[in-house]
Amino acid sequence: MKLKNNITPLDNIFNAVFKRAFDILFSGFVIVFFLSWMYPLFTLIIKLQSRGPVIYKQLREGKNGVHFICLKFRSMHLNEDSDNSWTKLNDPRVTRFGVFLRRTSLDEFPQFLNVFLGNMSIVGPRPHPIQLNDLYRDRVEKFSLRHQTRPGITGLSQMKGYRGSITNYHQMSARVKLDRFYIQNWTILFDIKIILLTIPATIQWGLSSK
Repeated sequence: MKLKNNITPLDNIFNAVFKRAFDILFSGFVIVFFLSWMYPLFTLIIKLQSRGPVIYKQLREGKNGVHFICLKFRSMHLNEDSDNSWTKLNDPRVTRFGVFLRRTSLDEFPQFLNVFLGNMSIVGPRPHPIQLNDLYRDRVEKFSLRHQTRPGITGLSQMKGYRGSITNYHQMSARVKLDRFYIQNWTILFDIKIILLTIPATIQWGLSSK
């Protein structure tokens, strides 16, 4: 149900606690049964292909504008432009294994640790790099309202095709509108629907990005 005066369903304490409990259980399951073996396996492959850390850490903007360190499996060779230049098609900075990680979205699996720690949610607006937010926050109407809730590993805007790099105002405006719609109309069933749609949407995006 859409609420007025920027009050959202997640301002209800019961809804907020329920969503957080769901996040803890879901992320805990993924960490134990998937990330526990992914990390050592991916560590070996990433280290064989390029020097540097296994986990890429980038400052992102979270709930209420609070900054946090977002985690990813590193998919690029070490470079000085990773925080200032968005990834392009056939970007030479991306390693061979990094291409696979990005097409399958497996590079984002460490973000389940962010969810477990409370920085993120399973479903919510995707967290943007700080520089991208600074570029658009005064240009897109009600931009800051997308930060009323924790950012998500997946979200409504990603299911509607607005994922990956943002290159213009219209893309960002459409993403923000979808993020606001999600926040204003949140239910646990809405979250589950988005989660179930994530797998086929990720496969389709991976195939189209070849």
